[in-house]
Amino acid sequence: MRCNRKPHLVQAVLLLVALICHFPLAAAREMPSEQSVRAAMVFNFLKFTEFPPEAIAKSPEIRLCMAVRDARQAEALAALAGRKVQGRELIVVDFTTQSAECHVFYVDSHQRWNAAAEHLAPSRALTISAYPGFARDGGMVEIAIQTDGARFDINLAEGRRAGLRFSPQLLRLARLIHE
Repeated sequence: MRCNRKPHLVQAVLLLVALICHFPLAAAREMPSEQSVRAAMVFNFLKFTEFPPEAIAKSPEIRLCMAVRDARQAEALAALAGRKVQGRELIVVDFTTQSAECHVFYVDSHQRWNAAAEHLAPSRALTISAYPGFARDGGMVEIAIQTDGARFDINLAEGRRAGLRFSPQLLRLARLIHE
C-alpha cells in the first residue's frame, strides 16, 4: 500500500471546480451536503476513468446503478442523470439483482456490497462507496468525507482486474492507493 499525500489545496480546488461546474448556481450559494459532494465526486471519477472498449461498446449510455438506502444520496446521484460522460449519456438506476449491466456501481453499506458483489463479479463496473473499508473489501474507490475535506482511496488492483484505467491525475489526488 502506498500513501500518496498531496497538498489539501489541490484536492479542495478539484472538488470546488466539480461543484461549480456540475451543480446549479443557486445550489452553489449554499454549503453542499455530503450527499452532493459524494455525487460530484462520482461524476468526476467517471470522467477520469477509462473503461475497456468491450465493456461499453454495446451501450450508447453509461449506466450508474445505485444500492442506497439514504433518500438524499439517491436524489443527489439521480441528479447526475442525463449528463454526458465520455460522449455518452449517464443513466442512473436503482440496482436490483436483475438490473441490466452496470458500468458504475455505487453502494452505501457493507451489507449491500456483500449482497450485490456476487452479481457484479462478471461485470467490469467501476465500484464506488463511502463506507469505511470499502477499498479493503474489494471495492475500487472509497470516498471519505472528513472535517478538513473530501478524500478518496483507490484499489488499483481491483480496477486493473476489471480492465479499468484510472488517469494519472486521479491517482495523484488519491489519499491512498491499494496495489
